[in-house]
Amino acid sequence: MTWTPPNPDTPEAESKSRRLWPRGFNGYALIIAVVFHLLILVAVLSWRAKAPPPKKPRSTDVSVVLQKDPPKPEPLMPPSKMPDLQPPNLPAIPELPVIEVSKVEAAPQAPPPPPPPPTVAPAPPPPVAPPVAPPPPAPAASSAKVFEECEEGSDRKMVADVFRLRPGFKTVRDMRRGNKPIKTVCLTQLDVTPRKFNDGFPGLDLVEWFGLDIRFTVNIPEDGTWELMLLSDDGAILTVDGVEVINNDGIHAPEPAMATVKMAKGPRDFRVRYFQGPAPDLALMLAWRKPGVADFQYIPRRLLGRPAATASPTP
Repeated sequence: MTWTPPNPDTPEAESKSRRLWPRGFNGYALIIAVVFHLLILVAVLSWRAKAPPPKKPRSTDVSVVLQKDPPKPEPLMPPSKMPDLQPPNLPAIPELPVIEVSKVEAAPQAPPPPPPPPTVAPAPPPPVAPPVAPPPPAPAASSAKVFEECEEGSDRKMVADVFRLRPGFKTVRDMRRGNKPIKTVCLTQLDVTPRKFNDGFPGLDLVEWFGLDIRFTVNIPEDGTWELMLLSDDGAILTVDGVEVINNDGIHAPEPAMATVKMAKGPRDFRVRYFQGPAPDLALMLAWRKPGVADFQYIPRRLLGRPAATASPTP
């Protein structure tokens, strides 16, 4: 049997083709829809692949620094009251275990005026020294002279070596260095009040550039404290049992220097080194007083004694 293709021009073929067209159109539409959706899916996936990842929220470590309040200042303690200090202790010396010295500083000293010729008017009066009670009356035979030759049994207890000094001498510390005493004299008291240099020391034929190294003992009646005053023109130094207690050295006008000394009972070795330099004045006074007493007094003669014969003065 032979198959014969239908003739498209026949009505039967035309109707069959019309029936097949919608079916073929519906198949193409489905394919196109699927492809379109695939393209959209690919586009979306491609866009998401290229798009930057979403930003993650940042996590920041924050260190909180607490600001401390400044430390409160501690309340100031009220200053403790300083104890009353005693004057400094001098080095321990034989038979004088406790000596306390409170030195009184002298005012700045002006340079001494040049020596005037004899016809020049006298210099202005020296500063007033602390009042000193007069010494007990001495016998008339010995009242005229301050210095006399030392004699056995004499009531003059202060022994002094006398030195001639070169012009320009400035300190009693050098008095025995290279110098020998020209004589030894004795005196009853250091009571040469300020006076003109040409009046000199009664009993001593020297008026300028001479020195005295005076030694004696003082029998301290009881343990106690005394104020000592040494007035001089020019320099003088006082030591007690070898301990310097007053330094009024140098060339200057009549000037007092004082110290508070605590001494034990018994004999104490006193030494006064003194020198007289240039004109116009000279003076040498030693006095003491106990606390509570109004005026200075010369050391009573009954308490004075001769220095030990074996004592050899040091320079």
